Amino acid sequence: MLKRNYREEWFDEVFPLTNGLVATDGVQYSAIATFGTTAVQILSSLIDPGFNVALKKIEVGLTQSFTGLNGSFVASMNYYWQVRSEYKEIGGTPSAPYEKQSALVNITGTYQKAVGTLAASEDTFSGYIPIGSLPYAPVRLILTAIGPDRAAVCQGRVKNSSYIRLVGNIIPGT
Repeated sequence: MLKRNYREEWFDEVFPLTNGLVATDGVQYSAIATFGTTAVQILSSLIDPGFNVALKKIEVGLTQSFTGLNGSFVASMNYYWQVRSEYKEIGGTPSAPYEKQSALVNITGTYQKAVGTLAASEDTFSGYIPIGSLPYAPVRLILTAIGPDRAAVCQGRVKNSSYIRLVGNIIPGT
């Protein structure tokens, strides 16, 4: 939503990270990603408000769910959330719409989670992300997971209540 300040236009909008069909229990998830002993992106979502925003505040609410699929096993898998700016330069070309990328910034540390056979495990993270390394929106939000050392298969997904809220000033001409 655009809001007018006395001297500048500012932006404050909440973006849901997942959407899908209506669920009978009211809980929707992103597509399921299956992973094993190598790192896999469970979610990689570009949050693009349609123009560049000089960020002042980023708020998140992130809920992910993991399930172990192998028979009679319990092990630990690792996961982490990251974000980076992917913005358009003024005067950029249509063939290269996202010309600049900041470095990936860890939102969470690497968490270790016990997963067992067909038992879902959910965690929720919420709060504000420091802006220092994220100067502009659009931003890309990434959830990465790595399975146990032995050949176990896990699945991950993101819950529909997950969101990112961007607050900042609109950069004219973008």
